Amino acid sequence: MIKMYGIFKHFQDNEVLKEINMEVANREIVAVLGPSGSGKSTLLRCINGLEEISSGRMDVNGIMVDAAAPKKTRQKNVQAIRLQTGMVFQQFNLYPHKTVIDNVIEALITVKKTPKEKAVQKGETLLKRVGLMDKRNVYPSRLSGGQQQRVAIARALAMEPAIMLFDEPTSALDPELVGEVLSVMRELANEGMTMMIVTHEMKFAREVADRILFMADGRIVEDAAPAQFFSSPQSERAKKFLHQVMDN
Repeated sequence: MIKMYGIFKHFQDNEVLKEINMEVANREIVAVLGPSGSGKSTLLRCINGLEEISSGRMDVNGIMVDAAAPKKTRQKNVQAIRLQTGMVFQQFNLYPHKTVIDNVIEALITVKKTPKEKAVQKGETLLKRVGLMDKRNVYPSRLSGGQQQRVAIARALAMEPAIMLFDEPTSALDPELVGEVLSVMRELANEGMTMMIVTHEMKFAREVADRILFMADGRIVEDAAPAQFFSSPQSERAKKFLHQVMDN
């Protein structure tokens, strides 16, 4: 579903991603772990086309983006990739002036040109799926952080993405609200959704992920099964990271 070959990303003189080579298979759940500033979020943003890759090439569900290709070709392919990928951010990014249902169906109507009645039906199905049908006509300001994030997940799912990308979806939440978001993500995993998840939730990564990518200093330092990574990390950097996060 995702293949990256020799991906570099730099902002001016700051090289954030350094020769990323990796693949994610269909229905695979990959957790991306690592210290702050290691390039995890930038990796997801490059996959989704929110950041342009500086060099290298990537294939997302059969759509190729090559940094060396003409700009028009790159832009066209990035637009196509965005329709294939759902992105859930750390901050919920809901429209404050729109109700829950209107947030969920906005892109269906504006991007996919779905008739409103059909979009509403689909939106209601998704709100049931994330346990928020009773909040259908409520504005985001009346929701808890966990509820807002579940609306954000429903909104991403509305576009029927082939791949879901989660960028630290629980890090802005109060601890008691984390579980409700993780349970929705667990359900998606059980249904076979292809997912890449940047997270600090170690227990969740260990239980749900098929693979762990551990990043440090812009590189993928380890790529391992959860059992192997958590019990016997190979690199000193991963050992130090796990020692710090598991002791907290």
